[in-house]
Amino acid sequence: MKLLTSPKISPQDKCPYIEGNQERHEYFFADQIKKDEMDFLLSKGWRKFGHFLFRPKCLNCNLCIPLRVVVNDFHLRKSQKRILKKNKDVIVKFSPLQYKEEHFDIYFKHSRVRFNKNDIQSREDFIQTFYIGTGKQVLSEFFIEEKLVAFGILDQGTESLSSVYFVFDTDYEKRNLGTFGALKEIEYANDTGLRYYYLGYWIEQNKSMNYKNSFKVHELYNFVEKVWRTPDEK
Repeated sequence: MKLLTSPKISPQDKCPYIEGNQERHEYFFADQIKKDEMDFLLSKGWRKFGHFLFRPKCLNCNLCIPLRVVVNDFHLRKSQKRILKKNKDVIVKFSPLQYKEEHFDIYFKHSRVRFNKNDIQSREDFIQTFYIGTGKQVLSEFFIEEKLVAFGILDQGTESLSSVYFVFDTDYEKRNLGTFGALKEIEYANDTGLRYYYLGYWIEQNKSMNYKNSFKVHELYNFVEKVWRTPDEK
């Protein structure tokens, strides 16, 4: 790994997940990240967008909890089986990460319709954030009748697959493509012999993150004790 900056702590800012809270994070910029280094960073609670690596460092708050699915122990719930059946006509393709104009179109539409966002990244910033090659990165794409309806960006290590970003065309919202995408990415991780599928941070108090808790068996990372545990472990 080639460090581009030393680790720093960001100033406090408005928390995007819990109303009324303040957030800050530890961060640095890096390039040429090897697969075993990616494993290590993910195992310590780091996330990565392009060159930018970060993890929460909030004052008086530990609500952001890294969550990873144990791939070999994963089992489908009834609701997830129904989602797979509902989307049996969807063609899924995995390939090396490469930007396509349709990606930005879906991102733009998703941000406007689902989150009513007005401060949407420009095309150039979107590419800079997600499509800078820093290691092994994978693209998942989802097609209905040859039309791209969703895509995911993933970091891959020696034993890990990390969901960096996933977005879908809001015209297909009733298909539960977010959950379907995660299920197919877990399947890909299993097929390629990977041990963990990282779903980013889970916040129990944030309803939009509830779906992450439905992928069993999973482990949660304790930043204080620096250990991973299943939810039922003490």
